[in-house]
This record gives sequence, C-alpha cells and structure tokens, in this order.
Amino acid sequence: MARPMQDCVVLFGDSITSRQDVPQSLQALMGDTYRRTLDILNRGYGGFNTTFTRPLLDQIFARKEDAAHVPVVRLITIWLGTNDAALPPSEQHVPVETYTANLRYFMDELTSPSSPYAVSSTEGLNIVLITPPAVLTTMREPEWNRKPSLTKQYVDACLQVAEEWKAKQAGKTWRVGSIDAWNAIINAAGGEGEELRPFFTDGLHLSTEGYAAVWGEYKKLVKTDFKGRGLDWEDVDDLPMRVPLWDEVDYDDPESVVKRMKLPPIRQ
Repeated sequence: MARPMQDCVVLFGDSITSRQDVPQSLQALMGDTYRRTLDILNRGYGGFNTTFTRPLLDQIFARKEDAAHVPVVRLITIWLGTNDAALPPSEQHVPVETYTANLRYFMDELTSPSSPYAVSSTEGLNIVLITPPAVLTTMREPEWNRKPSLTKQYVDACLQVAEEWKAKQAGKTWRVGSIDAWNAIINAAGGEGEELRPFFTDGLHLSTEGYAAVWGEYKKLVKTDFKGRGLDWEDVDDLPMRVPLWDEVDYDDPESVVKRMKLPPIRQ
C-alpha cells in the first residue's frame, strides 16, 4: 500500500467522469495538469445516478479516525445528474427533488463539522459541483430516453445547491465552486441544435471538444473563486511540486530530495 505522500483529487460521478477512451477527458486533463502535485482518483461509475452513488460515499472517503493513513483530499468534483434526468420509467430516473436532496447530502457529509469523514476537516478543501451537460437527441435513436427540457431542471437544481453552500462558506476552511457544463458547451458551440454535434460522441457523452469547454470553466474557477487555494498549476507559489525537480537536488546530499519536498501555503 502506498504511503499518503501526495494530496489528491477525487473525481466523483458517472460515465462522463469515468471514461478515459476520449482524448483529453476530465481524468486526462486533471492527470496532465497536476503531475507531481496532486494524485487523481477517478471514482466515476457508468450508468449511476445520485441515488446509486449515495451508498458509495462511505466506501470512497476515509473516516476521521483513519485520517493519518490516507492522502489528504484537496479537490472533489461532483458531476452527477445526467442519468438522474433519464425519462421515466427508466430505472436510472431520479426525481429532481430527490436529486437535489442527494446533492445536499453529499455536500453536508463533505463539509459539516459533525461529518464522520476526514475530508470535512481538511484545511484547503475545494468542491466543484458540475451540472449535467446539454444533450443532442438527434445523435441517438428517435425514442431515446433523454429530453433537454427535463435535463435542464437538473442543471438548475445543481446550481441551486452550489449557491446554497457558497452562502455558508464564509469563515470556513472549505470552498465551493460550480461549473455550468450545460451553458459552457452551448456557448462554445454557438447554439443548442446541430452546432452541438462536435461536442459529443453520441449526444450524451462528451468529445474532446466537450471536455475542453468544461475545462475552460474549471480554469476560471482556479483563477477566481479558488485563487490562493493551492490549485493553480501556473503559479508555483500557490502549487509547488511535491518533490523537487532533479536539478534542485543537492548531489552531495541525496536526502535533500525529501528535505525539499513542499506543500502549498494553504496546507502549511
């Protein structure tokens, strides 16, 4: 078992989070961006909705009594809702009220002082709620079980929960941000119709262009709401490499590799 040498990112979601077959997916972008600074843990589960993933919270996040033995979680992305928004009677469908309640449950367990999870007391924790993306029904068969007008309800619910927690974060060690993937992709495409086609592989799952649109919003978060939170890979003062570069090592003192390990200021 590896030691918790490096802080980590947890990508929590469905297949849009889990998939790695598309170049520059969320996992690929995170992995490339945070090399030697943060470990990326993919906890995406294809076909899952918020109700299916809710019992997994206790399997994914360590409890407070185990904190010394696990990596510190400094970023969590929660990207769920696409399957919740499947049209009933699909077994994936979750009413928007239940979806909202599930998101609130996740946020409470990850931030409340009374939470049993170690992440709730992490100095410098950041959480990003990401909405379901737009959908393009013409890329699927005519009787596809998705409808843009229904999915949009889940987009609005996700943003609402994010605003609720942003209102609570003053004076707290954690921060919450949101990404409106729905509008990010529509704006990048320049429309809600066939203009969306390059941003999807099948009308539901994102292409490289789709992930790029969402990633652009994440970059904005890092520079604004999360400024100084140890996530800015372009600022070595905000996010230094955990292990020094080879030319920073004292050749006469190999132990200097460990001596010169760094954490971001928010973790010191």
